[in-house]
Amino acid sequence: MIFEKDENNEGEARLKSRVLNPHEARESIAKMIIIDKLPFRFIENVGFRLMMSICCHALNMPLCITNARDIYHLYVDQRVNLKQYLVHACQRVRVTTNTWTSL
Repeated sequence: MIFEKDENNEGEARLKSRVLNPHEARESIAKMIIIDKLPFRFIENVGFRLMMSICCHALNMPLCITNARDIYHLYVDQRVNLKQYLVHACQRVRVTTNTWTSL
């Protein structure tokens, strides 16, 4: 169950039912690892598993290797999307570097 804002009534929130999609859940866990720069083994932490068992008890938590595989698939998908964008929508690409040296 989740709370969603009702568009017709200003400021009111209504409780709506939502079916768990295991694929979306695993993908969101993989994105969390990427965005927050967490180690792959984060999902094996006792605290995280406890929280997920309460919030999403229907989700079978993936293993560390499965999570790494999901992250790799996200990388491959993004790489393909970027290649398609560069081929079809982009005429020029500028690559710059910045070097810094210190005594």
